[in-house]
Amino acid sequence: LLALAFPQNYTTAIKETCERFGQEEYILYALIRSESFFNAKVTSHAGAVGLTQLMESTAGDIARKLKFSEYDLTDTDTNILFGAFYFEELTRRLDGSIILAAFSYNGGISRVRSWVKSAAMQFGSRKVPNDLFLEALPYAETREYGRKILSAAAMYAWLYYGVSPSVVASEILK
Repeated sequence: LLALAFPQNYTTAIKETCERFGQEEYILYALIRSESFFNAKVTSHAGAVGLTQLMESTAGDIARKLKFSEYDLTDTDTNILFGAFYFEELTRRLDGSIILAAFSYNGGISRVRSWVKSAAMQFGSRKVPNDLFLEALPYAETREYGRKILSAAAMYAWLYYGVSPSVVASEILK
């Protein structure tokens, strides 16, 4: 039953893409499950497209960076590649923080950086631990999104890769 709730669709594309960007597969599975539940044809009310729910403007920027002259976000391989690239770029820009990258994927990197500064001031600390920051996020949608990514990644890692949830939580929240 858990395998039905946490499917491993598009395994070849996900495996190849994760190898290309040095990502853990369970993180990308969690992202896709959280964004679209593996429905490649879904479009959000805001206009985000496909498995990884990318906006056209974001996809255009990614295409330029990956040197794609043409692309189709409804193509699953392209969407997975672009979404993984974008998530990796956010992770890199946020000093390797997977949870901050997830928040940024949902709420935008500028907002997340602003929230990090506000939280540091609120808690009187230079850096607020990410587990506390998750619970203190001012925007409920992004807070819930972070929880979804964390829990889905932990389930994927445990079900398919033999990695304990505590190891995954530590990795994502560091």
